[in-house]
Amino acid sequence: MNPISVEHRAGSRLGSWLLGMLAITLVTAIWGYSNVVIRQAETTIAPSVLMWLRFGFAGLFLLPVLFRNRLSIRIWMTGLGTGALFGVAVLSQGSAMLTVPVSEVAFITALYVVFTPLGMSILQRKLPSKLTWLAVTISLIGATLMIGTLTVDLHVGILWSLVAAVAATGQIMGTTSLSNTVPAVQLAALQSAGAGITMTVAVVLQGAFHPAIYTGLFHWSITEWVWIAYLVLPATVLAIFLQSWGQAKITATEAALVFNLEPVWTAIFAWTILSEGMTLVQGVGALLILSSLTLVSKPTAGKNESHNR
Repeated sequence: MNPISVEHRAGSRLGSWLLGMLAITLVTAIWGYSNVVIRQAETTIAPSVLMWLRFGFAGLFLLPVLFRNRLSIRIWMTGLGTGALFGVAVLSQGSAMLTVPVSEVAFITALYVVFTPLGMSILQRKLPSKLTWLAVTISLIGATLMIGTLTVDLHVGILWSLVAAVAATGQIMGTTSLSNTVPAVQLAALQSAGAGITMTVAVVLQGAFHPAIYTGLFHWSITEWVWIAYLVLPATVLAIFLQSWGQAKITATEAALVFNLEPVWTAIFAWTILSEGMTLVQGVGALLILSSLTLVSKPTAGKNESHNR
């Protein structure tokens, strides 16, 4: 065998791996910044309206992909259902940010990484591994440290964060069942459609009780339209394509570990843009949660899992 040829292939694989890792890291940074953008935008735009715009416009961009391959009714129903859970997760996270600092919401919501293997074990009717229980314990301790002093508003925000984590868990579990039969980009388009339908229902229901959310609808400033454009294009459409492209070049274990950077990026952007900081105790809690996410990411080697956001 030609040594030059072997060296060339090894170099090509390394280059592909580096590009894949870079793509997924960029995705987590995009998502981290999107959490800050959501917090900025929802000061003047209701979270339900904001997410309705995000997934509505993103759905239009992804519409051609949605019908690329013919899908069965079961896949349509499952895909739309997981998309609905995705919508609930994102809307709940946005609602939590109204009363809880963005960085804390990001770390608490990231508990879905720990809840997912626990839920899969329950669904498969088998006892969770000791590693899973250890990760759950560490993450809950970390979340307790991050919460700190409880107030009524904080109670509500934390509840929304936990709802987001549980909904994201259900979305990932449903996505896993489809990931081997539906192309990643088409699945993302299907879930965007499900999320868009959910957001439409949310806007109609909230508007029935609080018509004020319709005040100034579509009459926003240039800055607000820039925030909306960021959530639609980089945070949804571009992130989906980068995620699909990047995950094809690295292992599931490597992807899962890199995805854990999202709350870290959120904390960095929240600190630099929103001037949000953490106490020493909260920092320890964040590190505990991050360590628990790393623990449960390791057993995913060899599995074709999807992490849509």
